[in-house]
Amino acid sequence: MFLKKHIVRVENMKVMQALNSAHIDHKVIAMFMSCEGIPMQARDVSVLLNHYDALGNTKLPAKKMQSLIAAKYFDHEDETLPCPAAY
Repeated sequence: MFLKKHIVRVENMKVMQALNSAHIDHKVIAMFMSCEGIPMQARDVSVLLNHYDALGNTKLPAKKMQSLIAAKYFDHEDETLPCPAAY
């Protein structure tokens, strides 16, 4: 299984990638994400954009992947988490 297929709120990554491909500065992207309820710094945006594609390069053992997926669902009922940016 590939971890990239199971990331929660992948819409946020797609928004950041779209803004980055439009050559918008990472400080501006960080400010946008912060306004959406996801506090970020420019370096956080850079790290996420640089490492997101690397998530699809390594295949994880099924047992480890099942544990990660189970952990992912613990936050589904948590209303304190920010909603993904949707446009």
